[in-house]
Amino acid sequence: MTPHSYLQGLLSQYALQQAELNVLQRIRGDIETCLRRAYGSSPRIYYGGSYGKDTMIRPSYDLDLVVYFPSTELASLKDIFWHVHNVLTGSRYVVKPKTVALHLPYDNGFHVDVVPGRAQDATFRYATLFKNVGNGSTLQTSLKVHIDAVRRPGIREIVKLMKLWRVRRQFSSSTFALEILINRALAGTPVSDFARSMQQVFSFIVSDVQSMRFVDPANSNNELDISLSERSALYSQAVQALNAPYWGDIVW
Repeated sequence: MTPHSYLQGLLSQYALQQAELNVLQRIRGDIETCLRRAYGSSPRIYYGGSYGKDTMIRPSYDLDLVVYFPSTELASLKDIFWHVHNVLTGSRYVVKPKTVALHLPYDNGFHVDVVPGRAQDATFRYATLFKNVGNGSTLQTSLKVHIDAVRRPGIREIVKLMKLWRVRRQFSSSTFALEILINRALAGTPVSDFARSMQQVFSFIVSDVQSMRFVDPANSNNELDISLSERSALYSQAVQALNAPYWGDIVW
């Protein structure tokens, strides 16, 4: 078996099964029903995160739901954020406000993040979010741009494999940061051999992760704050991956 075939097999082995996807769809349906009772058809509700990007892996996943109100919505972003919070708590959800999301914890570590925002125009391509930090501020971003960033053939598969690597090696790293790294490392390179592409990503991490800027592809003014400890973990684990004799020691 070639390394590429081995990694392909892992993707199949650790893909979510239909029964698990059905549970996620039911959870989304329950939350959407709650929000529709309060707001009617006004906001558009999308799958975000790994579900929306089709990069979920069974060993570690959660659910992101994006709730975008139209650009004509007159309420402030702060009021939108906290009103959605109150609607959810009023429906007996446990809600923990985060920076731009409303965090709904479930059992076994699984959670749903509900992200309210307001579309910037009728296309809903870009939206503005409320940042629940200090006195509050705003953030422009685009779910559609984030999905497009992993749409190039092979990139989704490399994202999934890198997430399996993260679980296998038991270290914390932002999935969004991994996606930015992967796109930078593989820019201009076709992804046809998963093993070769992953080695290219590991080499890029070793050479660049300590100093690179992690910039939101939807907003060049939004730079992710990647800590020194997270950069160090990525670096040390990538060094080990490049020196490992077997793919089973790296990914699973």
